[in-house]
Amino acid sequence: MEKKNRKTLILSVIICLLPMILGIVFYNKLPEQMPIHFTINDIPDNYAPKNFALFGIPTIMAVVQAVCIIFTSKVVELKNDEKPKIVKIMEWFIPIITVLIYIIMIEVPLGSTVYVGKSICLILGILFIIIGNYLPKMSYETGKTIFHPIPKSEKSFRKVSKIMGCSFIVIGIIMLTLIIWA
Repeated sequence: MEKKNRKTLILSVIICLLPMILGIVFYNKLPEQMPIHFTINDIPDNYAPKNFALFGIPTIMAVVQAVCIIFTSKVVELKNDEKPKIVKIMEWFIPIITVLIYIIMIEVPLGSTVYVGKSICLILGILFIIIGNYLPKMSYETGKTIFHPIPKSEKSFRKVSKIMGCSFIVIGIIMLTLIIWA
């Protein structure tokens, strides 16, 4: 594994585990059953034991993050290629979502009003806009490694990536708009 990938692996795993400090700080103030899933109306509808919610979920997310980064690094090494920018962007999705979900899991039992749906729409809307902005700029060679089936020609790839990019941006804007209207 390259030094750069190793740094990304270590930093992103630390970010996944970092929220546990918050759990330790508020441990005595939190109930034995913590909310881990919410309805569309931001009402908790599934719970887990406090220790699992505070320490198990971030650990699982850190392991998933490590596996994803190691796997993509190995695939890139096997191809003797550079990691596509879209993969570099997606490497940070799990740590960001882990921190967001963890904060929500802590805030709700402490009595804060948390808009779960709006928080998720915000993160996903921004992510969709970033990906939508990147897709039309992707090289044909990178597209051949990511898209399946492989585009038949550069012209068809350009057309598809432009349509997909615009679609992602529109979906991202819709998600951000839902935050205001909901």
